[in-house]
Amino acid sequence: MGTGMGVYRSFVYWFLGLILLFVIFNFVIWKGYTERLLGANSAGGDLARLGYIPWIKQPRKNSSDLPRKHIEQQEYAGQPIRILTFGDSFSNGGGGGRNRYYQDYMASINDCNVLNIEPFQEPDFMESIAIMYNNGYLDTLRPKYLLLSSSEKLSIGRFARDVDFSKNMGMEELLRHKRMGYNVTAKPGTHTKGVQFINSGNYRFLEYSLLYRFSSNAFFSKVFQVTLTQPFFNNSKPNTLLFYRDDVSSIFSATPATVGKMNENLNLLSDMLMKKGIKLYFMPCVDKYDLYSGYIVKNKFPQSVFFDELRKLPRRYVLIDTKAILAEELRRGEKDVFFADDTHWTWKAAQKIFETVRFP
Repeated sequence: MGTGMGVYRSFVYWFLGLILLFVIFNFVIWKGYTERLLGANSAGGDLARLGYIPWIKQPRKNSSDLPRKHIEQQEYAGQPIRILTFGDSFSNGGGGGRNRYYQDYMASINDCNVLNIEPFQEPDFMESIAIMYNNGYLDTLRPKYLLLSSSEKLSIGRFARDVDFSKNMGMEELLRHKRMGYNVTAKPGTHTKGVQFINSGNYRFLEYSLLYRFSSNAFFSKVFQVTLTQPFFNNSKPNTLLFYRDDVSSIFSATPATVGKMNENLNLLSDMLMKKGIKLYFMPCVDKYDLYSGYIVKNKFPQSVFFDELRKLPRRYVLIDTKAILAEELRRGEKDVFFADDTHWTWKAAQKIFETVRFP
């Protein structure tokens, strides 16, 4: 009896010891690394979180120090509008931080009212604008300029397709399609409900930390991690570039034919808008990989021809060439043009773009 009881007690001690080690292990990893990625107050970019790369994490708070602010659609009260903007996360403060809305630079630099309309879940970007043209909504706003924006990687899929420019529906019906996930009152990159300190992310962090030593995307991560020839970020790894895998996979969709189709649709949209006295500006937001690709050490990835092909084509709209503008900033050695931990650019990029491109 005594021997059996001793074996049982020894087993219990071992079991409790293992549980204690398990808890301590998770707590140390959590407090040392993963809490800043997955915790309730983990403000910052998606690339660091998806790649489990805490040392690139760039915490930030939303703030604004510009004299004029843009207007969101739900805030519109009938005032005159000079510029109307419509686009994806770049147009909706997706990167967070200081002056996260490029529209505030447009409003301040051009001293005018700028109205932003968030995209709809459906219809797509061009047909949404066509609907607002056909149902008279643009007549009530009467903007002089319409800026249509999209990330480079998604532009071909959004604009190089057949578009029904005659599509129509009432604004009440169109507004029922609202919400692609943007929330102008929320802090981008902030997780309002964090995970507990014992979680699978602790193990994924250890796994990725090991595998990134052998593969630029840890073999199966959505985030690539490469080395740059010079420091472009103000952090502990200034020569490290993180970028999203779709920056590369989308490159093959940009061909002379698809870029040509996109340009044709933009010209048709421009012609339509000009009938109401509205000038179309198109701003493809250069992908992070595409912008920094020329500085990657022993770059094995393909080069994008998106902007090269688009520059060649005759346009009846104004192209905001974000790659050319921001590439010049890199040649000057400017740091933090993009967030180190995110797919979005910083206030530095927005300011430079709209100091360069004006709305007369």
